[in-house]
Order: sequence, then C-alpha cells, then structure tokens
Amino acid sequence: MTLSYEEEEFIADVRSELNRYEMTSSQTEEVVEQIREHLEASREHGENGLHDLGSPRMYVRDYAEVQGFDIVQNAGSFRSGQEDSGQRSGRPSVWGLLRYPLVFAAVYAISQLVFSFSLTTAWVEGHEMTGFNLLYRISDQMWWNMLLIVFSLSISTVVTTLIYKLGKRKQRRPLPHSVGGRMR
Repeated sequence: MTLSYEEEEFIADVRSELNRYEMTSSQTEEVVEQIREHLEASREHGENGLHDLGSPRMYVRDYAEVQGFDIVQNAGSFRSGQEDSGQRSGRPSVWGLLRYPLVFAAVYAISQLVFSFSLTTAWVEGHEMTGFNLLYRISDQMWWNMLLIVFSLSISTVVTTLIYKLGKRKQRRPLPHSVGGRMR
C-alpha cells in the first residue's frame, strides 16, 4: 500500500511520540502496522483515515494509556510552539486541583453528621451541646470519638477514590476501530 505524504508524516510523528514511552521497537512497529491497516481500511471505505486518528500526540497518549505504558521522557521536551487541536491542557484548573480535597472534606463532614445524629446522644433534646465539635469530638468518650473519626475517614477515602477512578474512566476515550487497544 502506498501512503500519501500526510500519512507518512503522521506515522513519522507517531514514531517520534512513541519514543517517549517504554516501548520496544517491535511494539512500535506493531503500532505503525495497526495505523497502516486502519488507513488501508479507511481507503477501502472511501474515508479519510487520518481524520479518525486525530493528532499524533493524542493518538499515542491514548494508546499508551490503554496499554499501560509509562512515559520515560519529560513531556515538555517534545512540545512545539503551538498546541494540537483537541489536545487536553497540561495545566490543571483550580477546580481540578481542589475537586478531590473538597469531596473528601464534604463526605467526612456529612458522615460525621450522620454518625452524630444516629449513634450518639449529642442531639437528644435536653442534652447540653457545649464543648462538642462535630469534626472530632462528638461524645465524652475518647474511644467512641476515635472510632467515629476512623469510620468517617475510611468512608471519605473510599468515596473520593471511587470518584477519582470513575472520573479517569470517563475521560478515557476508545481508539477508533479498536478492541482492547488492538486494531480490528
């Protein structure tokens, strides 16, 4: 199969991007062969195969993420002056930085509130509330406070971890015409 200039350039860019990851030369050639097969199949269907693949950087990033390859070189050393269209920003937003600590704190406060309502006498009518703190001192018994704190911290950790994992799974997009990271 004869490749056009744009397709050859795309494959060359993919090769240079693949050098950033812990991949053997045979794995690199396998990726290139998959791209060639995709381009050939696209031609047979009268489609532009390069349009489906996106930018070389995004294609390699998604492929490496799906396959579990680690980056071995600094990503900034290969950055060009202009960003590819559709590329994720490398600079996190304020919400991106604060999302998980805020979720952790909110879940902790909610679980402490639920525990104090349901498991202690802190909210019983006629019970004096002076000297109690919702975040760490719900009752007069130190062992009971520590137990509730450990439970709340555990629940907060589990919920925050689940939200993190679901967020990562939602961000990951499948490669075009692929099953399990391999081209059909």
